[in-house]
Order: sequence, then structure tokens, then C-alpha cells
Amino acid sequence: MNRNTILAFALIAIVLILTPWYMNAVLPASERLPGDLTPRVDRPVERSVRNENPAKLGTATRLGPALDEQTVVIDNGLYTATLSTANGGSFSSFLLNNFGRFDSTSVNTIDKFNKNNLVVGFVSLDGENISLNDGWTLASSQKFASATEKQRSVLLTAQFQGYLIKKLFTFYPNTYKIGVEISFEQPESFISRGQYTLSWSGGLPPSEKNLKDDFTHFKGYAYLGDELLEPKAKEGQTTQEKQAGKTNWTAVKTKYFVSAIIPETPGVGASVVGTMEDKRPLFSTQLRQSTSNSGRFILYMGPLEYNRIRALGLDLEKTMDLGWTIIRPLGRFVTWSLVKMHNAIPNYGIVVILFAILVKILLNPLTKKSFQSTRKMQEVQPEIQLLKEKHKNDQQKLSKAQMELFKERGVNPMGGCLPMLLQMPILITFFSVFRSTIEFRGAPFFGWITDLSTPDTLTTIAGYPLNVLPFLMGITMFLQQKYMAVPGGGTQQKVMMYFMNVFFLFIFYSFPSGLNLYYSVFNILSIVQQKYLTPAPPKGSLLVKKPKKK
Repeated sequence: MNRNTILAFALIAIVLILTPWYMNAVLPASERLPGDLTPRVDRPVERSVRNENPAKLGTATRLGPALDEQTVVIDNGLYTATLSTANGGSFSSFLLNNFGRFDSTSVNTIDKFNKNNLVVGFVSLDGENISLNDGWTLASSQKFASATEKQRSVLLTAQFQGYLIKKLFTFYPNTYKIGVEISFEQPESFISRGQYTLSWSGGLPPSEKNLKDDFTHFKGYAYLGDELLEPKAKEGQTTQEKQAGKTNWTAVKTKYFVSAIIPETPGVGASVVGTMEDKRPLFSTQLRQSTSNSGRFILYMGPLEYNRIRALGLDLEKTMDLGWTIIRPLGRFVTWSLVKMHNAIPNYGIVVILFAILVKILLNPLTKKSFQSTRKMQEVQPEIQLLKEKHKNDQQKLSKAQMELFKERGVNPMGGCLPMLLQMPILITFFSVFRSTIEFRGAPFFGWITDLSTPDTLTTIAGYPLNVLPFLMGITMFLQQKYMAVPGGGTQQKVMMYFMNVFFLFIFYSFPSGLNLYYSVFNILSIVQQKYLTPAPPKGSLLVKKPKKK
């Protein structure tokens, strides 16, 4: 296997290991729209307090005996959500109607770990950390609200020390955006420093069959100015990043879904906590807001679809996995192009093949130059072998003789490497985007390839899946390397060739079929280019006729 190819795939392997995963964009908070459910004021509730655990933001302090749970179900066509008075007036269920799980159930973004979502908290005048987990009631007895044709609002209220606190939800048709408005009656009477918090605890639950892969994409974020707070989740410890300043949003995400809280008026600070429980990364966010600012927020709860996220604004698409920072604009273009092409060709498998063809055409000048440079190196290999035998006891003379030979023959030892390096940003971008794009989720190609976001398992043998495309990619990669191999490269070259193929077959075996399809087609096109489109060595070349020993 030639060094250029090894370098290329080694960099791809690094991307695999590092897997930078980012969150997604959300829209500026919309203006509050009037509610359509008649409000009523609760009775006062006596409360006792205790300090909350900072590792579980927004989940702590029980403020008194919990009232009977009240729920209301909201359907807007895209989701069916259950809003509950328990756990601080949070969602107890949030089913995404258009996204299914491997077990045929709908994706539910709420489970036991994140049932304390959208919890309001503050520091009281006597210094206690208060989370308003209990004492909420619905302002209407209505059990169901349809937002499929017009917006609907649901009001929850609670009281603290006799002062009224309101949480108004506004649901809109055909969107994953939900309006949330928090308001306090005379907050200066019971809130220290004039600040309150809106928390999301426990991240989002996994939705994919491959939990290990899904967990690598779990993240928690807070975006302050141009700085992204992004702590890690480590086994046996809690990590936290906390900062004051203009906060545009906080968010938690999985591989394909995100929940983001975006204040209409930027918050005054935020914190993000990461921990592990049952090998699952858990992220909690807490956005601090001033009571003097607008209490209006937008909650985006839905898929990481680029067009939706991009339309929201506020740079939330920075958290999407679109490649390394320096090549993210290219990742945005690739993702945008995927969707546009799919609008014209309703089969993502064919779109992937067309992408491979277009990229190969685009990279043809660089690839051709790399092939030609490699071929020149192959031509002088017999002479290099003679020089090695002649100067086998003098490395300095050997190096000098090789340089003179390269100069005489017009060969640049790095000529094949540089064009390959120039191609790497494109190859890495496709690796990142195709491995995590939600557009491939559940998208069929043909035959046994029914989901481009998962391996293309044809059958199972003794309990082990037989995935076809990784083998196709490995075979095409081997043939490509064989055509590029230096004549007389010896045993070391052959060992490296076989080792690298087995190594990458192992790595790519559990990767999405969309990614393996792209690389397989790309490799086939490279073989065609090497064999038929790159000029053969001239007649009389050293590749055709080896020099005789003198």
C-alpha cells in the first residue's frame, strides 16, 4: 500500500476516533401569542427547601407535598406531547410522529432521566437554591389540545410565598418550535439578585439500536457570545462548565435529535454539567436570565435536520457534525446539496452515487497528478534498488545519489502526497456528514439496504451480522492499492497492504451503509481512473523494461 493512501485513511481513522459532534441551530424567540385556555389562580402551597445537587441541574429541591398530577396532551401533527404539572411543569412524554425506532415505536425524547425538563429555579432572599418542582397546576381542566391547524396555549401556575409564578406554553402547527414564557409577580420580593434559571436535566434518551455509537454523539452545550461551553461526560465523575455573559442558547443532543432553549433576550449566564450513568452520557443545562428581561423563550425539540436548524438562526448549526471547524462551510454545503438533490431524485442511495461521481470529477486534476507522480516514482524504483545495492554501507552517499537521480528524472518524492492532502478536507467532510446525517435515517436504497444510516446487514451467521458493503469497500480499496503498488516492493509492502485492508474493514464494518456505499463507489471510480484514464508509461520506460546490472 502506498504511503499517500495510508496517510489518507489514517486521517479518516483519526476523525472516527475524535468524532466531533456539535449541536444545532435554533430560531430567535417569537413574540408571545395570546393563550386560548382560560387561566385560573392556584391556592397558596406551603414549601420547605433544601440545596440542590449541582450535578443534576433543575432536578432537586422538593418544595412541599406534591399536588395531584394533571396532564394535557398536545398534538400538532409533527409530535404528540404530554405536558404534566409534575416535575416542575415539564413534558412527561414527547413522541415524534415522523420518526420511528428500530422496535417500531415512535421516538420519545423524554424518559426517566430527563423528566425534570424546563424546571424554573432561583436563589431566594435567604440564600437557598430553589427549584420549583412541585405545586404547579394547570389553569384549565382540558385534557387535549390540537395545534394541527392553529396555535394553542397551555398555562401552568404556582405560588411561592404567596406570589404568583406563571409558565405559558404556546404550540404552533407544523413546527418543532414551542413558545415558553416565564413570569413572576413581584420577583424582587422573593428572588435574590433578580435572576432565575431555566434548566434541562438528563439530556435526551437514545433512539438508535447501536447504543454505543449513539452515545458518542450525546452532548450538552451553552453558547455564550462566540464561545461554546461543551463539557465531557466521564465515568465516575461530574464535569461542569459555568460562565457569566450573553447567552444565546443552551442545548442537549443525541445523534439525530436535539432539545434547545433559546431566550428572546440573551441570558446572563449558563452552566452545563456532564456525567455518566449506566454507561450513558447525561448532560444537563441551566440558563440564567434576569427578571428584568423578557421571559420569553423558544424550545426547539426535534430532529437535527439541517434546513430546519439553519432556518432557526443563532449559529446552533455549529453543534452539528459537519467536520472540523476549518472545513465546516464545506460540510454545510454538502448537507444542503444532499437535500436539494434528494428533492429531484427521491432515493438517497442514488444521490450518494451521484455525489461520488461528482466529487471524483471535481478531484480528477489532483488525483491524476498524484497518479502520474506515483508512476514516475515507480519508474525509478529499479534504479533506486541498484543504488541501494551500490551504497548499502554508506547512507549519506545513497541519499545524495537518490536526490541526484530524482533531479535528473524530474521526480518529486512528495508529488504524490501533496495532491492527496489537498483532497483530504473533502474526504473528511463526507466522512463526517454521511456518518451522522439524519437524512439517511430510515432511507432505503434497494434490496436488503433498507436504511442508509445503519449497516447493510444481509443476514446473520451464528449470531454475527453479514454486512456486504464493507467487504465491497475493502475489495475495491485492495485493488486500488494493488494498481498503485511499487514493482518489487517486497514482502513489507504486501504485508502492509493486507494489514491496512483488514484494519479498515474492521473499522468500517459497523458504519452506516450510506458511508460505505460512498467510499465503495469512489474507490471503483478511482480504479477506473487509474487503469483506463491515466496515461500508461511511455514505451521503453523503466516500468516496462528493467535496467540491467552494470
